[in-house]
Amino acid sequence: MSELNAERAKMLGDLVQKAREHFGRTKKECAAVLGLNATTYNQIESGEYPISLPQLEAIALFLNIPMGYFWGSEPLKTESEIDFTSLIDLRHRVIGVLLSQQRLRNRQSTAELAEAIGVDEDTIKAYEMGQEPVPYLHLEQLCRQLDVSINYFLDDPHGPLGRHEAKQKLERQFQRMAPEMQAFLINPVNVSYLDTAKKLSEMDVEQLRQVAESLLEITY
Repeated sequence: MSELNAERAKMLGDLVQKAREHFGRTKKECAAVLGLNATTYNQIESGEYPISLPQLEAIALFLNIPMGYFWGSEPLKTESEIDFTSLIDLRHRVIGVLLSQQRLRNRQSTAELAEAIGVDEDTIKAYEMGQEPVPYLHLEQLCRQLDVSINYFLDDPHGPLGRHEAKQKLERQFQRMAPEMQAFLINPVNVSYLDTAKKLSEMDVEQLRQVAESLLEITY
């Protein structure tokens, strides 16, 4: 192997290692994906193993990264880390506030809610103050008592869960599209067409009529 190839192999190995560590995967997991033993996989990250394109593709699929990352055209996805302890504590308090608001809208007392789910009134008060987590099964009972969906208590659309759900929905919609449409959407050349379609979708009927008339004038 020439010096230049050895340098590139080391670079590829470093990229694989960086991506693996970035997404919290172990060497053992990556070795299993490639069907290699630990020693051989270590040689990939050190640049001593001649990794093949299909193996790089497998790593890209496993780590959910673009192939362009390996030749420098695309970066790793950077998502802000979530402080789950603080998030859970905040969500308990938010759910308590939402519970209190819905109870007041329905003109029910804490005593009525307590009786409905079989707990003492102090427990309901602790739930509403965010001092005690509401068990999910109790929350289901409270939803029935207050005539609301569990969705009422879900995280805000702009919160971490909301963004996660939106991303999952987009991915499902994309997977249901025909391959030709998927190819059209991911082609950077078509961004201007998509932008035009978005603007057209936001226009009212009169504005669309004016656009159509302008096009006819250009045509004729």
